[in-house]
Parts: sequence; C-alpha cells; structure tokens
Amino acid sequence: MKILISTPYYLPNVSGITVYINVLAEELVKRGHKVTILTSRHDLTTKKEETVNGVKIRRLKIAFKIGKGSIVPSFLFESIKEIKKHDVIDCQLPQPESLWIAIVGKFLGKKVFLTHHTDLSFWKGFKNKIIDGGVFICQYLAALLSTKIIPYTDDYAKNSYFLKRFFDKTVAIYPPIKFEEKEDFNLEVKINTLVKNKKYVIGFCGRIAKQKGIELLIKSSKLLDKKLGKDNYVILMVGPITVIGENYYDYLQNKYKSILKERFIFMDNIERKFLSTFYKKIDLLVLPSDDRLESFGWVQIEAMKCGTPCVATNLPGMRIPVLESKFGELFENKNEIDLANKIELVLKNGKKYYQNKFIKNIDIFNYEKSLDDYEKLFSERV
Repeated sequence: MKILISTPYYLPNVSGITVYINVLAEELVKRGHKVTILTSRHDLTTKKEETVNGVKIRRLKIAFKIGKGSIVPSFLFESIKEIKKHDVIDCQLPQPESLWIAIVGKFLGKKVFLTHHTDLSFWKGFKNKIIDGGVFICQYLAALLSTKIIPYTDDYAKNSYFLKRFFDKTVAIYPPIKFEEKEDFNLEVKINTLVKNKKYVIGFCGRIAKQKGIELLIKSSKLLDKKLGKDNYVILMVGPITVIGENYYDYLQNKYKSILKERFIFMDNIERKFLSTFYKKIDLLVLPSDDRLESFGWVQIEAMKCGTPCVATNLPGMRIPVLESKFGELFENKNEIDLANKIELVLKNGKKYYQNKFIKNIDIFNYEKSLDDYEKLFSERV
C-alpha cells in the first residue's frame, strides 16, 4: 500500500505524538509499504524533503503561527498532489487541515482515516476558545467524511466529547510502543551524581508542558517531605524543556523557584534509545497529567518493561496501562494528597511487589499487534 500520513509536526519535534507517528511509519515501511509524511517545516535546520529509514518526509513552509498551530498556505495544493499518489490517507488529530484532506480524499475515492491522539483542550481565554472551536468544527466535518477513526483506547473514546459522537466508526488501537533497552554508562554515572545517595528517586518523563500536571506534583512534594523525609528523595525530570507554543518551564521556575531547587532536577531530553537507563535508575515513574490532552501516557509502558512501577492519574485512557498490567497505582485527578499517598504506597511496597503481580500482563501492549491492526484496517474494503 501507498500510505500518506498528514501531521502538523514531526521529528525532530519530540512528543508522544511524533514518536508514535515515527514508529508507525518506519514499521509500515519494514512491512513493505510506501509511506510519506506530509508536515510543516517547524525547524529550518531540517531539509524540505528527505527519506529517513525508508520514510519519505515532505516539510512545507510555515507562513506564520497562531499559538501551537502553524499556517501553511502551500498545504492546500501540495496535499492534493500527494493524496492522488497514495491509496490510504491517515490524518493525525488534532489537525484543522483534516477537513481539507477528508474532502479531497473523499472526492478522489481514497480511504481516509483519522488517528485521534487527543481531544482539544478548550483552555480558558477568548483566543484559545476561538482557535479550538474552529479546529473542532473542521475535525467534526472531517470525521463525518472519514472511513474510520482510530483512538488509542475505547476507554478514552467513550469519555471523549468528540469521539463519543462517532463511536460507531471508531476502532481503538493501542499505540505502537516499540522500546529497545540500551544501556548508557555515561548517563548512568550522570544520574548517580545528580541523585547522590537519595533513598528514593521519583521520575517524570515528558514535555514540560501545561497539561502534564507538574504543578500538582510540585504541591504534592510538600506532603512528601513529611511522608518520606525532605532529604530522602528527589524528583528527576526528563523531557524537552522547550515546547512549541509554550513557555511553561519559565513559568514554573518563576513561581516555584525555591521548591524546584530543593527537590527537583531537570535533565532536559534523553535520547529515546537510552531511556531504559533512566527508567531503571528510578523507583517509580509518575504521570500527574490533569487534562484531556493526555490520552494514554505511553512512557508508562516503557517504564514497566524496565521493571519500574507507575503512579498515574485516574483519567480515561491514561489509566489503562496500570489497570491492565496492575503495575502501579492510580490517584484521583488534581488531588495532591492522593498523589502523595500513592507515591508513598508504591515506594514503601517496592518494585518487587509490583513485579510479582505483573506476570505477563504487559504483553497486551505489543507494537507488532498494533501494526497488525493498522494493516488490517487499512487494507479492508470500504
């Protein structure tokens, strides 16, 4: 099959979505398919067109940006040319251009799929509501025209204000989480130096972004001081500090400077192939995300595969890894007391307690199975 994947952003912009698309595209190529990525050229150091690991990447010029969104005038014409060449179109949501893709794809008799990564935030503020409202209308109409919609889980789909309107055409597929365990001795030494001889090392892995619930984690640290002892633990933060359309790291530093200095260590991003070193050096991974923008949190699976339990928010989709694997604990959304209690519980129980309950539940999160599901769906007759 010739598959076109349309996405607002792609690597080198690192996020759960771009990693997902990268794994999906490269693995489909390995299975004999031809895959093209149509995206924006958000980083001017990247090439306009190149082929990486068999995946053809076309990056279009951005005219200007509105928040996290990019305005790419050439998309209208270039997308028509690409849609004509391909059998299957997979549009990554959120993406306002999804409506144009669906219209053109439908007109040309192509199969158009929408991979739904997350709902829109509809954060406070007139500007945010206008932008998200416009994108919602585009995606709603695109969904009406689409062949199928692919969310991560049925749990998220049933609780999504968007997906529940189209539940009859959704086909949930777990993210294609391909994770290789490669040790990095220098990184291990660095982490040992940073955490020194702390009794407990709590890890966070993700972009330093608003929806990640980092403020809740900061507030819970005051409670952890009493539960664990102020000098007994440290919270190690791994992930991109610079996030497109946000200055959240600076906001945190300005508001919580003293707390962050005492209890938090920011390491910026680690190459994904070496993340296993990080996961193995921490006692638990915490995901305190508090927004519908988080629909799964696949770093949980990576940590679990390295033998590290997780504490995650009890939100639709995001709770699935812990619920299915039993490898950790869930806490009530936006409740710093419950978060601190669950962190304490996991630390006191220890890794082996959860590993012994683990059995083989993690096997359900198999990227090969996810690829099989994608192939089957793409190849079905409309």
